[in-house]
Amino acid sequence: MFVMESVDDLWNHIAYVMAYAPDQFPYRDFLADDEQMTLDRAFEQLRQGVEIAYPEAEFADKRAHLNGILDQSYAQYRAGEDIKAGHLLNDFQDNIFKAD
Repeated sequence: MFVMESVDDLWNHIAYVMAYAPDQFPYRDFLADDEQMTLDRAFEQLRQGVEIAYPEAEFADKRAHLNGILDQSYAQYRAGEDIKAGHLLNDFQDNIFKAD
């Protein structure tokens, strides 16, 4: 299973989610069915990536902003609004490494 360990992992995972969300994630035959990527798991890992990119206490507002974008994107995917959700993921990507 994919483990988020670095900012590079986050960057790659953003692209992966953009390519396959909400329900086109590739099946990996070396993973059990309950370990396959899902929308829920993908967004959980994006949130882990926010913590990896900005672990310091002084970035609490930045983490909250980024997680807010993720919450909106996830909700749009769940509502079947894939285009809106994708635009929000683009916003997340644009904001993740942007200085405030």
